[in-house]
Amino acid sequence: MALLISRVAPIPRQMQPIVFFHLLAKQLSAKVNHPQRSHKQQFIAGLLASILLIFPLWFVVYFILSLAAYPWFFDFVLLYFCISDAGFKPVASDVINALEDKDKPQARKLLTPWLAQQTNQLSDIGICKATIERLLISPSYGTVATILFFAIGGAPLVLFLHLLKQLEHCWPNYAPQYRYFSAAIYALNRMIFALPCALWNITLVLQGGVKNLSTLFKQPKHSLGVYGYSSLFIGSKILEVELGGPQKMNFSGTEQRIDINKINQSRMPVIKDIENAISLTSWAVTFWISFTIAIPIIWTTLRWFQSM
Repeated sequence: MALLISRVAPIPRQMQPIVFFHLLAKQLSAKVNHPQRSHKQQFIAGLLASILLIFPLWFVVYFILSLAAYPWFFDFVLLYFCISDAGFKPVASDVINALEDKDKPQARKLLTPWLAQQTNQLSDIGICKATIERLLISPSYGTVATILFFAIGGAPLVLFLHLLKQLEHCWPNYAPQYRYFSAAIYALNRMIFALPCALWNITLVLQGGVKNLSTLFKQPKHSLGVYGYSSLFIGSKILEVELGGPQKMNFSGTEQRIDINKINQSRMPVIKDIENAISLTSWAVTFWISFTIAIPIIWTTLRWFQSM
């Protein structure tokens, strides 16, 4: 039910509890992250900041869940909040409408809460790229990872790993000012989310046809700290567009340009490519939701036949 409702009626970004976690993480990093210090000091500061942010919040929620008279209800609410972070599809549709109406400021405004980069100077191509990239990577940690980790450790594990992932969004490792500060979080997430990301990539490739099967194995070796780089590469090949490229970020009131490798340098994306990306990812997410619903139905049916 959490999967279905989050798909049909996701929480608006500004009302998601995780936004307040983002603000807290950014304020803390502004106080303790000092890029001019040694790499070791930055690494230790980032590790301690991560522990300070995650463990108290996780322990409080876990304590409430352990005392709840109806734990299934709190599990549902917790999963709904975690999965809704991947509910970017309605926003992408609104971005398409804004671009069709030649309203770039509105399209930028819609993307701002979802991206770490600055959006106030994005061109039409930049808006299309950012929207497609978010569509391609969000379900891997929002939907697939939630399904997998809930099956392994329940809602507390989903929350813990979701907070880890959110810190990576707040402190992107590809930005020079976070290169060492978020190194521990980046390395840990690479290991934890390797399987969900691989499963999501397989789902994308299955829709892209046999000709794109090789993209699972023939990928650039260096992702430069960009999460979901493999998904972006596969998506760019299926959609036949270019993704990636330089970004602008704000750090301590200073705007910085960050050079990121372009992915699949070819045709620049247009509005139609956002629609294609929505279709591609929607079918993939539908597969995972259907798979999740089918498992208990099959299990219950088999138990019913066995009892006859």
